[in-house]
Amino acid sequence: MTDYFVCVIRKKVSKIVFWGVTLKHLRLIILSLVFLLALSLAAIAQTQTPVDPVNWRELIVFLVDIDGWEAQDEPEGQTVSMANFKMSQASRDYSSGDKDLEIEIIDGGYVPMVYQGFLMAMNYEIDSSDEYVKKITIKDYPGIEKYTYDDEDAEVILLVEDRFLIRFKCDNVPDTEELKTIAESFDLDGIAALAK
Repeated sequence: MTDYFVCVIRKKVSKIVFWGVTLKHLRLIILSLVFLLALSLAAIAQTQTPVDPVNWRELIVFLVDIDGWEAQDEPEGQTVSMANFKMSQASRDYSSGDKDLEIEIIDGGYVPMVYQGFLMAMNYEIDSSDEYVKKITIKDYPGIEKYTYDDEDAEVILLVEDRFLIRFKCDNVPDTEELKTIAESFDLDGIAALAK
């Protein structure tokens, strides 16, 4: 009887492999299901009433010089409005040796679509031979850190006052530690004050 079940299990496994579903594909399928669940939860959880975002000019004042990094240009920004969708964004690029850093601030004005990717990422963690994605907290603000081993790309994204997304992205680094240090020194409370 036991041999029969082992035989059935082997046949099922061979069918799964035959259809092209490997462990890597299974991981993608599971992540897709988590993504769909997270989008549903994000839509339910987003209870803030949308407001007009602050103008991009108010955001660029936070994109100051950073010790040990050279700013590549002046900060850039834009405020976009289309029907009920309004958003402001500001960014600035920096470099240090062979490392490139981008800092971006987004005010989504509580429009749920702006936050869905971040909220989805807050619902899972990954630790694999390719990458890691982990939840973090910096200055009491929730966030995620991502790192890709092959590309040596690091990213830290924070949500400030449930409204402002701040993204720190850097390449040619061994982990996310330097980005977290930069995020710690950033005027997150100043940005939070814009929400009031």
